[in-house]
Amino acid sequence: MRLPRYVLILITASTAACILAAAALVALRPRPIASHADAIAVVLEQRGIAHERIITAQVWPAAVNYYAYGPSVYPYSATVSVTLSNGDVVPGSLECADDRRRCRVTIARLGIDREPIPDISSVRPLPWMIWVQRLAELVQLNVSNP
Repeated sequence: MRLPRYVLILITASTAACILAAAALVALRPRPIASHADAIAVVLEQRGIAHERIITAQVWPAAVNYYAYGPSVYPYSATVSVTLSNGDVVPGSLECADDRRRCRVTIARLGIDREPIPDISSVRPLPWMIWVQRLAELVQLNVSNP
């Protein structure tokens, strides 16, 4: 038995609508904040500061004290290094109530003083979402650099 033409059109249109809706949901969802660098990037983007890379690192003795005595005695602290789009490297600092929440960043040369940053998400993204993000980044790089 052969399906009528309008049924095939209806199935095709429904499938296309589902694919477009899924693509829109992926494109419009908020960026997950999985690290301190991601959280600092949110603050920089809100202020319109273009950057290429953000590096955070715990230094001794802050790292030893935090893990030995806990956040009630020593707050989590780290150094921040922001590479701006013009190549300048700007130093800063990060201080948190614990290592993933209630953090504040200070980057004096950019006029950022103890600015609260978003908490780091404890939810890990699904593996297929990571794959889609990497694929989108590759496509964007290939389109911008033909």
